[in-house]
Amino acid sequence: MSKVTNKGKPLLQTEQAYEIEPIILRRAFGIIGLVCIICTLVFDKSRDMGGTVLFPIACILGVLILAFMLWYEKKLTVQNIALLIIAAGFMVRLNYVIYTPLSETVRIRQHDLYSFGGEKGHSAYIEHFYNNGYTLPNFDPTEKAQFYHPPLHHLLCAIWMRILTTFGMSYTRAIGSLQYLSLFYSSSCMLVCELIFSKLRMRGLSNLLALSVIAFHPTFIILAGSVNNDILSILFTLLAVYFVFVWHEERTQKNIIPIALSIGLGMSTKLSVGLLAIPVGMLFLWDFIDAKKDKLVIIRQFLIFGVICIPLGLWFSVRNYIKYDVPFTYVRRLSDTSDQYIGDYSVYQRLFDFSDHPFKNVFLNRETTGADYFEYNPLVAIIKTSMFGEYNFAETNPNIVYFCWFLLIMNVILIAFSIFATAYYIIKKSKHTDTTEKVFLVFYQILMFVYYIKFCFDFPHNCSMDFRYIVPTCVIGTFFICASTEHFSIELQSHTKAVKAVNIIVSSSVILFCIASIIVFIMLGNTTLQY
Repeated sequence: MSKVTNKGKPLLQTEQAYEIEPIILRRAFGIIGLVCIICTLVFDKSRDMGGTVLFPIACILGVLILAFMLWYEKKLTVQNIALLIIAAGFMVRLNYVIYTPLSETVRIRQHDLYSFGGEKGHSAYIEHFYNNGYTLPNFDPTEKAQFYHPPLHHLLCAIWMRILTTFGMSYTRAIGSLQYLSLFYSSSCMLVCELIFSKLRMRGLSNLLALSVIAFHPTFIILAGSVNNDILSILFTLLAVYFVFVWHEERTQKNIIPIALSIGLGMSTKLSVGLLAIPVGMLFLWDFIDAKKDKLVIIRQFLIFGVICIPLGLWFSVRNYIKYDVPFTYVRRLSDTSDQYIGDYSVYQRLFDFSDHPFKNVFLNRETTGADYFEYNPLVAIIKTSMFGEYNFAETNPNIVYFCWFLLIMNVILIAFSIFATAYYIIKKSKHTDTTEKVFLVFYQILMFVYYIKFCFDFPHNCSMDFRYIVPTCVIGTFFICASTEHFSIELQSHTKAVKAVNIIVSSSVILFCIASIIVFIMLGNTTLQY
């Protein structure tokens, strides 16, 4: 793998910058969208579609055959390998969506969706717009679960359902089709991450490894079938990060508008996207101070950013505050009498007490799923939920546990690499990022983690520790792993043994992580794979 390049050099040392041509990425967005529409018409989610291994096997064989054909025609370039990874990542997501049922009453691996036809949850929020001409709720949004969220995601879902039912699709089938919207959002995250990696000047193998982690990361696969506002808010967050780097490279008014739109629309989807505004503001200030001239031009750009982003991001919160006195940072809190309540543990216990042996179970410990207690340590929970969400995959296929353990171990290894790589990358000069970009990424990474810990203590319940609240940390951590590896390899070109060791260790870890993830999510949908 390390020798696939036109120049015959190892990919980690290829000097030519690697970047998929923009027109190809635009076509990829279009193709993914078209396939999602076709799947909406072909795959009826109102019926049980699980239990077969033929579809994922056909997908794997298709990718392998295409790779062989490209290799045979001597067209297996870095760019084409990246496109194969994106295609494979989409197929893994599609396979997951196909075998994960969704209807009025069936909701498998969903977050706060509740049953359609009810009065609370994301499902009721979507149905409100569907049944009431897309008008906002005329009651205090704190009265019903999930109605306090900004409405963009739920409005888009209602419009999508209305289009489908207008053209003759049944209401039940239209509900199941909502997962194809999430599939499109999750798949688009791959393409946006590729844009980010390319904008940060990642090359060859390091770029392919980083893209592979995102393509097969379990969180993105699970969220591809989750009908809540998480994955759309993540997509807007990643778009904003990409456009920040575009603006940083060329500080024009044209380039600052997409940042404002991405953050504003993200906050209209989920208010926590606004956390990104803090490091973005810091970057703006840094660049303003650094500018030798045209400071008035930059001030005008900042004003344009504020005029677009602030109303677009905060209009719903302002409305609710004025009409119903709802605090801007309101989040619905479970009762202290809930079986998930873990507020009785001290801060020390929650962070440093491992006496209950949390890793006796590979999945999130919950009494409702057979564990002895509810998981209370967020540092353990973040590792588990980043791979399996809040779910027990063994309930579907008991034999999946062995592969889940292996996937969890590989995840821990990559997390350790990420921590080391971040520290290494901060203190070393690099071709990839200048000091400003480094500070932006590290500050945002730390800010998200601090926010996560604070959230876990402000809302002391087992479900509050889900990794889905800080998914962008995985993208930034992956970048630091692969970029640091490339930088380390280039720096030590004369020490071939050290370079080979680094390449083998990191590459093997990423490849094993991806393979384990693929196996787990094939087995999860196929009870016939039990033995």
